[in-house]
Amino acid sequence: MRLRKAVLSAVATGVRFLPLTGAIFLTAGIAGRLTSRVPRRLLIGPGFAFVCVGMLLMRGLTPASSWAHLLPGMIVAGVGAGLVNVPLVSTAVGVVEPARAGMASGINSTLRQVGIATGVAVLGSLFASQVRSSAVNHLAATPLAAAAQRIAHAISTGGATHAITATPAPLRGLVTGAARAGFVSGLNEILLIGAIVALTGALASLALIRERDFITTNELAVAAAI
Repeated sequence: MRLRKAVLSAVATGVRFLPLTGAIFLTAGIAGRLTSRVPRRLLIGPGFAFVCVGMLLMRGLTPASSWAHLLPGMIVAGVGAGLVNVPLVSTAVGVVEPARAGMASGINSTLRQVGIATGVAVLGSLFASQVRSSAVNHLAATPLAAAAQRIAHAISTGGATHAITATPAPLRGLVTGAARAGFVSGLNEILLIGAIVALTGALASLALIRERDFITTNELAVAAAI
């Protein structure tokens, strides 16, 4: 990112995420109304597909990119997330008897939290590795080549500012450039991985979610009468 855009306040960062949040909020309301009319797999599957497309739109970042590059992808991914969230919950509780709905909801919530934690850990590790590798390559043919590994490690562990200030003033621009290049390279990589995971989720949802597996009102009436 441009240096003047490198550091944002919490409020400024939140404002830039509003398109994503707003898209999720609006689409979730629509998805909630459609859940009883449209097969759930036709909401969840396309929802994951939208997330995939959104992540691909966010790729292609360069050190000169501004946050606006992410805007179209954030909106598309937000629409997809909104389509997934509501029917996903109804799917979890809709395939079991009402007596087990609480258990199904708890399992769904637990697995989502485990998935989030696992995703953060895996993607965070891949991001740091790519940042480090890119920074080393960026510094390889410069006067800082001998210290490239140390500087790249500092950048990948959140110490970019310290690495810049610890470098002699005439060479600080090289470290700044390496940090920018590493960051955008890492972000581009995890966006691609996220898109692949979302596409896999879309295909799996379309193939595995079957309406005949849901407990219907008639089935409940029969079960109550027995």
